[in-house]
Amino acid sequence: MAKSGSIETTEFRRSFHQETQQILRKRLIWYVSIWGGLGAASFIFAVVMMLRNSQIASLLSSGPTKAMFILTNGAWVLVYAAVLVMVIEKRVSDTRVIRMSIGLIILDGLVAVILREVDPSLNYGAWVWVISHFVACCVFPWTVKQALFPMITLAVVSSVGHLIGGMSATGTLALALTVMAFMTPAVFISGIRHNQRIQKSTNRFLNQRYGMLRQELAYARQIHEALFPPPVTTGPIHFVYRYEPMRQIGGDYLHASNAYVDAHGNESLSVAVVDVTGHGIPAALTVNRLHGEIDLRFAEQPDISPGELLSHLNRYINLTLSKHSIFATAVCFRVDLTRNKLEYASGGHPPSFLRGVDGTIQDLESTTFVLGACKDKDFDPCQAEIDFGPGDSLIAYTDGAIEARSNEGNMLQIEGLRRIVASTHPLGPEESSHSVQGQWSERILKEVTMHRDGLPPEDDTLAIEIYRPIRPKTRSDSDESAVGAESASV
Repeated sequence: MAKSGSIETTEFRRSFHQETQQILRKRLIWYVSIWGGLGAASFIFAVVMMLRNSQIASLLSSGPTKAMFILTNGAWVLVYAAVLVMVIEKRVSDTRVIRMSIGLIILDGLVAVILREVDPSLNYGAWVWVISHFVACCVFPWTVKQALFPMITLAVVSSVGHLIGGMSATGTLALALTVMAFMTPAVFISGIRHNQRIQKSTNRFLNQRYGMLRQELAYARQIHEALFPPPVTTGPIHFVYRYEPMRQIGGDYLHASNAYVDAHGNESLSVAVVDVTGHGIPAALTVNRLHGEIDLRFAEQPDISPGELLSHLNRYINLTLSKHSIFATAVCFRVDLTRNKLEYASGGHPPSFLRGVDGTIQDLESTTFVLGACKDKDFDPCQAEIDFGPGDSLIAYTDGAIEARSNEGNMLQIEGLRRIVASTHPLGPEESSHSVQGQWSERILKEVTMHRDGLPPEDDTLAIEIYRPIRPKTRSDSDESAVGAESASV
């Protein structure tokens, strides 16, 4: 399987190649039209002047010099015209287009060499070739290698012609080096322009990928948040929560089920809070897997106890995720209305707080190991229970709340969070008319944000509250709870 980096490199190369070919086709049409047009106009003008002076017949009979001039330049014009037609009508592949651009410059040089060999007085052709190569390096999206190829090829051909013509090896080498020295700046220009194009294409490619990634993350966040249950603000058991991921999506997860009805007709509420190691997309992918397992477990066994659920999650993580160094902490609750009890089991999770109707705070410590750290046979959830009557509130959270750092680097820690929960009113004295219950998750997220002094979160933060209201709601209370449910949703 290809790695993501190699896939992105392949995509960039394909994109850069397509962009290069589009530029090359356009520039080749411009070059052939302008440069070839100037050459064709000069050639036609020369022929017309010869015809006007009635020199064609004498030209062809006087010797090969003028005739070779006409034939060579005529062939040059025909080649340029043929290339223009093929490129415009897209009769050639992308690979052949780049070869054509190089071949035209080599053709210019060959014409100069041929004319020089036929008539040594036509040395201006070499300078025409140098100019042609310089213009091509400035126009075509060549690499350094592609810019060097026609220069070296024609330098070799020209040197062989000089040696055959009787020039000394030293003179031939000096002349070749001189011509190459004049052409070298054009090669540097090609290299600089090529590097600039790579940089621009890279930035454009990364911007496009970043935009795509943001869009995909937005969709992923919608899917991730759809896994979270809606708040429950009616009935004998309520629960609300607030969630702030470190990035677009995160590794905190909340599951709630009230499908189980006991023998007395009481509907229980089971809640599981899971915090996966890591952040972002990898953690969110793990959450999706755990969501399926928890959902399946409650579907098959609606009355599953917190300890049984925790044991199942430990077995699943140990067998499938721990080999990738992925672990999780979790705390599972079930409210038993018949016995007024709260059953719970916690695997390495930070302590939850039970805030009694009288304002007392009890810590619900972890009962067992981090999930996935040990095999199923060695795992004991150590399920516990505690009294949970009307007016009581259970407050649970993930470690993003207690690990929030201030500008000075001080963590809020468990003690800081306990002080918040122990305060009289969850949203401050100015909102003392509000019920204490149902506001703690919002208060915790607010206090955590204030503790960070405006700094971005360093971890996903989830805070939940499960509570039993003291009195049944009136119509006005129901309207108010609807607003509270909306503010407490993800």
